[in-house]
Amino acid sequence: MGYTEYLAARETLGLIGQPVITYLLFISLFLGTFSILYLIKRENKYFDYLLKCLYVSTGLYLLGFLILAWFHLQIYNTVLIEYPAAMRQMIPVESSRFAIPLWIESEKLYFWAMCASVFALTVKRRKDIMSFLGVILSIFSVIIYFWSNPFKDPLPIVHSEITQYFAALLRSDMTIFQVAGTLYGRITYYYNSTYMWTHPPMLFIAYASLIITFAACVFMLLKNDRIYDEIAYRYSKIGYLFLTTGMLIGYPWAIEAWKDSAWWWDPKISGSIMMWVLYSAYLHSRIYVSRGKMWKTTAYLGIICFASLIFTYLLTYIVPGIHSVVQP
Repeated sequence: MGYTEYLAARETLGLIGQPVITYLLFISLFLGTFSILYLIKRENKYFDYLLKCLYVSTGLYLLGFLILAWFHLQIYNTVLIEYPAAMRQMIPVESSRFAIPLWIESEKLYFWAMCASVFALTVKRRKDIMSFLGVILSIFSVIIYFWSNPFKDPLPIVHSEITQYFAALLRSDMTIFQVAGTLYGRITYYYNSTYMWTHPPMLFIAYASLIITFAACVFMLLKNDRIYDEIAYRYSKIGYLFLTTGMLIGYPWAIEAWKDSAWWWDPKISGSIMMWVLYSAYLHSRIYVSRGKMWKTTAYLGIICFASLIFTYLLTYIVPGIHSVVQP
């Protein structure tokens, strides 16, 4: 077991996964088309078509997720980090293998979209909200296919780290100490960390639930119907619970992994706190939703909350920081 087997698994992932995500793209385009047609014409046949497309696209998301899980298992089984003898006594055995979560790098948006698709199926009785969500999910799929495809170039950062390790191992020079030391930190405090397996997925599940809150708030502005407020509130409670828990779990992780860095000034953390405060304000404003102009105020606040969610997610890609892929 080694680098050759890892490369073979990586190639197999592309061969199997790329057709799945291609089919997902086409089905999602049909989903978006039928969703728009229903919103315009209000004909039940279009809703029936979009519902079928949503079931198929959700199934494809889940299938792709299983394929990604297989690839991650192959990494765990094939890549064994053999640390230099001088380091072995200080390093636990579990830090020799990559137990990589399925929501890092290009897989993040995929996991979010998959969760959002599952949540969308729970509101299928509300045809208007379902159609609006169909358009959003269609946009998700297009973005994933062209800009965040987990099967096109699987885990590029992980791949670079594994390649650098095996290259240093073949050279048999002193660089192996530096490469192995860096890998130890990445494996221990990032890939294999219990926090990494709990903190991000909770946030993405929260994001998926809050998409429905956003959609319901949009229809609160369009239609003065109590049901939209109830739906928005129901899913905001779920999202707020996961958001709060996920953020709290991130605190001890930050202390453990970044104790020598001023992690509390990280733009992503500041953005997340801002988003949490806004959703707290939304939940409080709903108490007075029936008073005066608070109906529209609550709806606008729910939409602003979702805008802050998107902004917080994008901070990873546009502003340097601990969470960022942008180098300072």
